Amino acid sequence: MNVSRKPAAACLTAARTPRAGATEIHAMLPGDALLLEDIGTRWRGDAEIEDPSVKKINLFVFAAHHLSGNIAAQRFRALLKYLDPAKYRVFVLTREPAAGVHAANAATGPETSIHAFPGRCVGSESSAAASALALTAAFVHSLPAMLANGDAQTRPWFALAWAEADRLCGERLAEGEPCVAIGTYSPVDALIAAAALASRRRIACLQDFRDGLVFESLGRGGRLRDFARRAIERRVVAPAALITSVSRPLVEDFRRRYPDKATVNLPNGFDPDDFARLPADTGSAGRAAAILAQQVPAGAQLIGHFGRIGASDSSASNSLDCFVDLLNGAPELAAGRHVMFVGELTEAERASLRRARFSVGMLGPVERALALQLMRRCDKLLLLTGTRTSCATGKLFEYLAAGAPVVCVSGVPNEATAILDETGAGQSLLTSVAAGGEALRAALAPAPANVRRDVSTYSRIVQAGLLDRWLAHMVAA
Repeated sequence: MNVSRKPAAACLTAARTPRAGATEIHAMLPGDALLLEDIGTRWRGDAEIEDPSVKKINLFVFAAHHLSGNIAAQRFRALLKYLDPAKYRVFVLTREPAAGVHAANAATGPETSIHAFPGRCVGSESSAAASALALTAAFVHSLPAMLANGDAQTRPWFALAWAEADRLCGERLAEGEPCVAIGTYSPVDALIAAAALASRRRIACLQDFRDGLVFESLGRGGRLRDFARRAIERRVVAPAALITSVSRPLVEDFRRRYPDKATVNLPNGFDPDDFARLPADTGSAGRAAAILAQQVPAGAQLIGHFGRIGASDSSASNSLDCFVDLLNGAPELAAGRHVMFVGELTEAERASLRRARFSVGMLGPVERALALQLMRRCDKLLLLTGTRTSCATGKLFEYLAAGAPVVCVSGVPNEATAILDETGAGQSLLTSVAAGGEALRAALAPAPANVRRDVSTYSRIVQAGLLDRWLAHMVAA
């Protein structure tokens, strides 16, 4: 892997061990079982590129979060890792980490190069003028080329990333090699850059939506903003041969509004390697054991929540309030249990936990390896979701790999509750019908021995196989 940065450019005692089977992920991969019915009718069938004379496929992946440590970065970072390097050459166009922030390990393979650029993207960190420039590029695909020769210190990220991708794409096309542009939302800048590259070079384009830009958008509301999002979305999906999204409600919405586009479900997932490496990481294992020995009462059932709750979707904080109220109202249910929150919490969420009348701990953010070690040592894993039907937060899939039964408290039935039901990996209760605590009592009870648990379809290895198939069809079309 090459990385280029452009100029300016518990007691449980210390002996508490991971749940049995938590690292046996490779044994749970029977094959490509991931919802093949979701493949658009345009690509039904098993045709593959089998001609050995076909040249290597070049992927230009605009992924602004690739070098960050957040959950958004893990979506394509893990998928690209499992693509065949004999078949693919991958160029990742991403943002430089902020000053003082350590870049996450982005190693994905020998045929992957990472090109990092400075600059801000559309969102709360960007000025109105800078955001307007990026959004204009959604309607004027030639705008990145017009900005390509400007001052590198002042050009926006999407223009810097596009210019490098355009140069590299031109070189590969000159060699007669097929190319595909891939945009990953969020931010919208990545979709805009991918659409502009695909339009200029007349290459295949895949646009991926980790969240909804229009459907259940996480952005601020208002008629003008909603109108702008719809217009921008139409422009960035126009050149796309394929739209991928993380949940079935999002996929159904895209299919309804863009019936001429092939749209498929590419869920978030877990990387088996992340968990296979944990037993050998004695440093993080020792720290996890020490934390639990110090903070968790002896013999307590450990319930763990990892990551943020309502920072992105404020309605999820209501599920935390419900969970606290239920345990407060059932002392006999709270007895012998300790709830551990690992990750960033809002002040309102901290206030909710301070009124808890049960054993609770707040660790704050920790590095990923330590979080996974703690996760593997939990007896139950807590998932809190709100009122978005498309919600399938990234932590759910790490929960699936960690092995402990999941307890989901949600405002509505959503993608996360559906996944728990289909995999047998946990139980869900709705805030609207949770009064009395009986549903929570059932969810916190030991899992029945006859429950069949199968999470294999959410392995990145399986999902990379599907992505490979879809890309082959795109290039062959």
